[in-house]
Amino acid sequence: MTPIPQEIPVGIVGLGLMGCSITTCLLIAGHPVVAVAPIPVDMITALPRIKEHLERSYQKGLITNQPESYLENLILTEDYEELRPARLVIECTIEDRGIKESVYQKVERVIASDALLASNTSAIPISVLQKLTQHPERFFGLHWAEPAHTTRFLEIICGDDSAVSLGEYLYELAHFWGKEPILVRKDIAGFITNSLRIAFACDESVRTGQVVIL
Repeated sequence: MTPIPQEIPVGIVGLGLMGCSITTCLLIAGHPVVAVAPIPVDMITALPRIKEHLERSYQKGLITNQPESYLENLILTEDYEELRPARLVIECTIEDRGIKESVYQKVERVIASDALLASNTSAIPISVLQKLTQHPERFFGLHWAEPAHTTRFLEIICGDDSAVSLGEYLYELAHFWGKEPILVRKDIAGFITNSLRIAFACDESVRTGQVVIL
């Protein structure tokens, strides 16, 4: 069945730079979005950031509707209970395993058992994080490029226990987000992009005899 973004509520937990940018991307795609602020300051900074992303996208001709119209699909809250209808929740918190585990516990208390859970991590293996969840087969990595609402890149990473068929569903859905996604069926250190960056850096170091700082 072809995904219809307007019928798929998505949750975001963590509203720093990347969380706000991902929220903007999903709003532009047509999703109803519940954005949870796990720290109080996010409730102050998130909405202005998202508004700015939408306004700049409108000015550059990336979107045609008025920026305010997208905000009608946004709920900004500190209450995890608001995530209950979400079919996909994307965690965008700092790279701290304990914090992420706490977020997953709060999310899984309210979402349906067949909803998908994903992390925007770029540092912790998905196979490690999914062991912190109740349904590891429904857990994936979503590795975005910054800014998420304008770039085309997206890695969808399967962990050791992820159901590949669900990864394929996310791959299809990602096209509605304006992405040219890559489905990584095997969890590898650094995912594809970071592995390539390291390989290029090593090659450049050998070629020039100089240390390349990533």
